[in-house]
Amino acid sequence: MYTFINLTGLTLGLGVAITLFWIVRFEYSFDRYHAKADRIYRVKSTDKFGEEQSHVHQTIIRMLKTQFPGVEAAANFYGMNPATVKIGQEIFSQNNIFFTQPEMLGMLDIRWIAGNAKQSLGAPGQVVLDEQTAAKLFKGNAMGKKLRYDNQRDLTVSGIIADLPANTEFPMQMIISWETMKQMQADLAKEDNLGGGDSMHQGYVLLKPGASTAPINAGLTRFTKSRQSETTVTSYELQPLSEMYFDVGKDPFNYSMPEWMLYTLTSIAAFLIFIACINFINLATVQAIQRGREVAVRKVLGSGRKQLIFQFFGETALLVWVAIVLGAALAGQLVTYSSELLNTHVDGSAVWTGETFVFLGVLAVTVTLLAGLYPALVLSGFQPVTALQNRVTLPYGGISRRSSLVVMQFVIAQVLVICTLLAMKQIRYFYEKDLGFEKSGIVTVHMPDRSAVYRERFRNQLKQYPEIREVAFGLTTPASRRNHWWGTMEHPGLPNGEETFRIQHVDTNYFRFFHIPMTAGRSFAAVDTARDLGQGHVVDIVVNEKATRDMGYDRPEKALGQHLKFWGMETNIIGVVKDYHSEDLTQKLVGHVYVYATWNFQLASIRIDNSKKAQALAHIGQHWKAMFPNYYYEPKFLEDDIRSFYDGERKLSNFLQIFAVLGILIGSLGLFGLVSFVVTQRTKEIGVRKVLGATVLSIVELISRDFLKLMVIAFAIAVPVAWYAMQRFLEKYTYKTDISVWVFVLAGVASVGVALVTISFQSIKAALMNPVKSLRSE
Repeated sequence: MYTFINLTGLTLGLGVAITLFWIVRFEYSFDRYHAKADRIYRVKSTDKFGEEQSHVHQTIIRMLKTQFPGVEAAANFYGMNPATVKIGQEIFSQNNIFFTQPEMLGMLDIRWIAGNAKQSLGAPGQVVLDEQTAAKLFKGNAMGKKLRYDNQRDLTVSGIIADLPANTEFPMQMIISWETMKQMQADLAKEDNLGGGDSMHQGYVLLKPGASTAPINAGLTRFTKSRQSETTVTSYELQPLSEMYFDVGKDPFNYSMPEWMLYTLTSIAAFLIFIACINFINLATVQAIQRGREVAVRKVLGSGRKQLIFQFFGETALLVWVAIVLGAALAGQLVTYSSELLNTHVDGSAVWTGETFVFLGVLAVTVTLLAGLYPALVLSGFQPVTALQNRVTLPYGGISRRSSLVVMQFVIAQVLVICTLLAMKQIRYFYEKDLGFEKSGIVTVHMPDRSAVYRERFRNQLKQYPEIREVAFGLTTPASRRNHWWGTMEHPGLPNGEETFRIQHVDTNYFRFFHIPMTAGRSFAAVDTARDLGQGHVVDIVVNEKATRDMGYDRPEKALGQHLKFWGMETNIIGVVKDYHSEDLTQKLVGHVYVYATWNFQLASIRIDNSKKAQALAHIGQHWKAMFPNYYYEPKFLEDDIRSFYDGERKLSNFLQIFAVLGILIGSLGLFGLVSFVVTQRTKEIGVRKVLGATVLSIVELISRDFLKLMVIAFAIAVPVAWYAMQRFLEKYTYKTDISVWVFVLAGVASVGVALVTISFQSIKAALMNPVKSLRSE
């Protein structure tokens, strides 16, 4: 039984530790496999408002190539939204599309199967595919074949590269030449100004060996300060590739993980191993009483203490190695589900490497020493005469030492439980908080053609069905993950006369559709549709309450009739809408400017009857496909998009739930060992009490009382620790749940309840024992 309990505790602890080792190693390995990784940098900038940004203009890349002797290569790198790819009559949705220059692929370790960087990405109309994408699109040899990209350009496959590993910030599956991009977007052909572009347009630099970043940072900063009329950027900095992955503030091409998360995972792994070792120590000392005579006989027959210590360490090592084998098997299963449980792609990487076996060896030695040292010293130190007379006493604090260890176990377990409950509460807060607009029952579809003819035809076709209640068009929905447009607004009331606001292009139905109330003035009306942007007149706009406060107005109506200037346009505020959360809840409210701009209505939002979801989706798909037969149809629910804001937090909560259960389980095993020890020590006392008339209930109460005190002590220590940890965790959220008392009470009740069940099992068994058996032998 003791071997089974030890193996279970060690297997669980070591299994999770091995899984977390794989995750932490994988996350720290991002893009470090490139031979030139230590010389590759991302161009990072800071604007006049103090905001860091990853966007870099192509003018800066041209300067880096021509004016800095320390630069070996520089390249534009532009990540695009998923797009439609058409091969013959077959339509595909393609992710991980990038536009770049040959220099970029020269910086990175790319294995070319066909073609090369210079020949395959040097001319317009060229596209390079990875093996997986080539097989998906062409089912065979793709070289020289043609595809149509987003129904805009025909491209010729000019190269094939090997699939890139999972641990890269550049998950390139389709790479289109930069010369093609310059033809598709005229502003990217201009390399003499600093305007335009977006955050998915980034720049990368390869420095020459030994070159310093300081003169480059200084040179770029001097240049941008000399051109302040064209840009809001005030300084540039080269960010090492090794730091880029953990910079969660940037716009990532792959996912990012904050470094504090890896520290947390490492700490949890260490704690689980620690409490598993405590179990081993507690159970080994319980067995020490039963093995006292064995030790005595070995000593009488000539065994020295050193020999006995090696024997007991050997037994511990054997058990630890069995647990590592079982834990490795458990880890192999856990890592398969890691991407579902945590925001990581480690399941797509090779985990069984030489480093893993070195780690297992170090882990085995460490756990053997931690778990085996105390029992080996105790068992080998018994005096033969005392042991043979069954008068063994344990040194180093006896039961008080083991009680302290159990308290430490349950402190860790209860901290995990409390943190898990609070993390789940925060996730529920994200999902349930009123965002200031209606998000239920809304389907969104991309509008490839933004002309009024297609838009109105689509609206009228859908509204003939009772399952479809309303349709609106805009740049995005009120809360979206991508396609955020920003502009620098000029107004005398703004700090320093200007500020960055979010720009949203909306139709006349947008605010009514999303149930966003007007707090002053009016929304866009039919009369405004005749006056679109770029007509040379003062443009009517709507702003949100946050924008009016930023302009210095204490009441929204005071902003009516005021003029803002942006993009060279004079605008007139005709209305103010109530604030809503357009970003995720880690961000503050931002100022918004709403413009009626038909040329940029990229998204259709359709409110459906949720009770007839299947029929509504069928109608939407039927008419959209008929209208846009050359594009890939992909409807999305707004609620799903908003929930995806918090995928990282949700997955962390899932992982914490597993850790909390394991912590309580392993802690309970340790408690079982200590109760067993006490029952063994007090067997005759219990027998005497029963002979003198003690009831089963009184004996159970006698044994349980002291252990429940340990649980209370553990809870008292765990509460402030967990409170502090969650205070730090919630600091990064602008909008957060409160740390309620009921969370601590529930965690305490759950932990004490599990402990009570564990204690009761052994104490009831002891109380029911026949007193004759416990008293008849010395």
